Parts: sequence; structure tokens; C-alpha cells
Amino acid sequence: MLFKNKNLNLFRQTRLQLASCYIAGISLILAIIGFGVYEAIIHAHRVTVEKELKTVSGTLHDNLMIILETPGQINDNVNQFFPNLCLINTPCTSLNTISNYHLQTIKKGKYYLQIFDLSHNLIALSRNYPDGLSLEKQSAQQIILKDSQGRRYLQQTHLLHTNTGENWGYLQVYRSLEEFDNYLKMVALILLLGLPLAIILIGFSAWILTGIAMRPIAKSYYQIQQFTGDAAHELRTPLAATLATIESTLMITNLTENESRNTLETVARQTKRLSSLVADLLMLSRLDWESNTTSTTSIKKERICLNDIISDLVEEVAYLAISSEVTLTTDMRVNYSLEIFGNTEQVYRLLFNLVVNGIQYTPTGGQVTIILEQHNKFAVIRVQDTGIGIDNKELPYIFERFYRIDKARSREKGGSGLGLSIAKAVVLAHQGTIQVRSTVGTGSLFLVKLPILS
Repeated sequence: MLFKNKNLNLFRQTRLQLASCYIAGISLILAIIGFGVYEAIIHAHRVTVEKELKTVSGTLHDNLMIILETPGQINDNVNQFFPNLCLINTPCTSLNTISNYHLQTIKKGKYYLQIFDLSHNLIALSRNYPDGLSLEKQSAQQIILKDSQGRRYLQQTHLLHTNTGENWGYLQVYRSLEEFDNYLKMVALILLLGLPLAIILIGFSAWILTGIAMRPIAKSYYQIQQFTGDAAHELRTPLAATLATIESTLMITNLTENESRNTLETVARQTKRLSSLVADLLMLSRLDWESNTTSTTSIKKERICLNDIISDLVEEVAYLAISSEVTLTTDMRVNYSLEIFGNTEQVYRLLFNLVVNGIQYTPTGGQVTIILEQHNKFAVIRVQDTGIGIDNKELPYIFERFYRIDKARSREKGGSGLGLSIAKAVVLAHQGTIQVRSTVGTGSLFLVKLPILS
């Protein structure tokens, strides 16, 4: 239990690290994107405001040039055209008496005017001119200024001419950026509030995604643990039997020939079982390696005639079928050589395991049939028996390593629980498929499909 808890803590820590890295990376990307979006909004609105100010100030400049006469002097035409202008050193109507039109202009809070002579002396300005805003001629053609309350204004300066083309003075037009700044503050607030919320959602999704991503790793890790434990158990059984036999024999002072022979037979039987188990584990290990690498330098593959493989197999396991009083038959439904490309030893072991498995689980008087046929571009091998069958609950697990349907019967027959695992691994290594259909009390059918040579 302690080892299991350590493993759980290890996986949790790994999952937490992966989720943290994911959150940090995505959050950084979102922050950069958010900053980029904010800068893009600022740029777009700045360009819009500048174009608008340029249009308005240009229009005012053009209209003034038509009615200006004497340089540095404002005539009645200017006063009529700009009733909102307030001349310097001249009594000016207070803000409260301005017409409704001008009140609307003030409420919009957009444009304010200043007019200077050629000596940069202020001549007139808007009645609603903001408090604290500079009253001096600005040297820059376009500049941003602030009033006493910190509100920003974009200002443009134009050189004025008389209707005869003489230099008259200067026109400065101010455009309030209060509405623009308030909009940017709202965008910044949305981004600042949205980023933590996005990080929370990212963290939640990262935890789920890392859990899903680590699920196969955790499953593989526990399968390795299970495999190691089962392998150790299977290896310990024949070793313990061998050791017990040797120890009991050493306790006998005078061994007869029969006792010595029985001891040697027991040791040989357990050693053979141990050797077979080790060979199965090595084959599974090699098949696993083949399935996870593209290198084929150490794998011998060649043209394989399935007809010959099945014929050789029947000859080899005939004695087992006869001793088990089971009828072994073949049904070759092709009248030509059906060839595949692969490893002869592995394919032979695939069919050997299926046939021997069928014989072992078929009662006396039963039958095991090997059928070979072709379906489209696949060689189809069916191994059908009339044995005890497999319960539907067991079918999903029969290809797992060291899994036994009837453990007592398997150990009695010397099975290690690796036969079907090897069969499936061989099929997958040859880009094929294996399926099983079974009914309890009726028998089982193993169907193997392997791609044939063109």
C-alpha cells in the first residue's frame, strides 16, 4: 500500500508540473496576445482621432482663409462665422449664456480653438476653453497636452493666411481625448479582469487534459508493475518446487536409483517449465521492441507459405491431440500457396499457441479444426474447437499477460498464461488482426487475418 501511495504521489506531482507548465505557457501567450490587442486598439483609435482632428482643423483653416483680411486682426466676418470665439481683453459672455448649440458642443467635449498672431500672441479662444490648458503657441505641429484636471487633448497647429495670400497668424485646434481615454481604460479593465478568469479556466482545463494525457502512461506503468509481479510469481513457482525437491533429496542419506531418477525427473520438469516461461517472456519482450521501433535489422522476415506452416504444425501437435483424445483436422479452402511476409518462427508460434490452447481446453472426444482461406487481400486462419468455451465476461481479458480463465486447469497443463498474449503480439507485429468468438459449453473460434503478398 505504501508503494502504491508513493506512485500515486509521483503521478500527482508529475501531473501538477505538467499542468503548471501548460498554464504558464498559455498564460504568457494570452498576455502577449492581450497586450498586442490593446496596442492595436490604441493605434486604431489614435489614427481615427488624428484623421478626425485633421479634417476638422483643415476645414476651419480653409474657411478662415476666405474671410481673413488684415494680418493679426479679427474682423466682424470672423465673429459672425465663429460666434463661440472670445477675444482677449474683451468682455466675453459667460458659459451659462451660451446658446443651446454651443451647450451641445460643450457636452460633447470635443473641439477647442486658439488664434494667435504672427508674434505668437493669443488673440482669441473658445468660450468653453478648458481650465488649466496651455494658452501659449505650441512649436510642434501636433502635440498632446493636459489641463489642470489631467484630461488629455490632441492639438494641431495651422498657419493662417489672408484671402490675398499673406501670412496672418496661427490656428490651434484642440480635440479632447477624454472619451478616447475612458474607452481605453474600459478595454484595459476588461483585459485585466479577463486574464485571471482565463487563467483559472486554463488551469481547470490543463488539469483535466494532463490527467487524460497521463492516463495511458499510468496504465502502462501499472501494467508493467503487474507484469513484473506476475512474472516473478510464475518464475518463483518452478524455482520453489525445484529447490524443495533438491532439499528433500539431500536429507536422504542413502539414495536409491529410483529415488535419484525421480528427483532428476522432477528437476528436469520444473527446469523445462522455467525455460519455457523465460522463452515466452523473451519473445514478448522482443515483440514489444519490434512494435515500438522502425528498425528491422535484427528481425528476420521472409516469404512464408501458410499451407506449409499449418501442415508442419499438425504433424508436431498430433501426439498432443491423440493423448488428449481430441480430433485435429485441417480444412484448406485454397488450392494454391497462400503466402505472407513475416517471421516464420513467430507465425508458427502464433498458430501453435492457438491450436494447443484449443486442444487443452477441449474435453475428450472433442474436435479442433484449422481452416485456411483467403478474403480479399488477407489470409484468414480460423482455429475452431468444441471445448468448454469462454464466458463473455472473460473475453476482454484473455489476451492480457498471465491471465488464465481456469487457473487450476492451466497450471495442471503447465500453462503460463502467456500463450494468447504472444499470439496477439505476433499478429500485431505482422499488421494483422485477431478476434475471438465463444459460447460457454459449445466452443471457441479464433479468427486471424494477415495481409498476403501481392
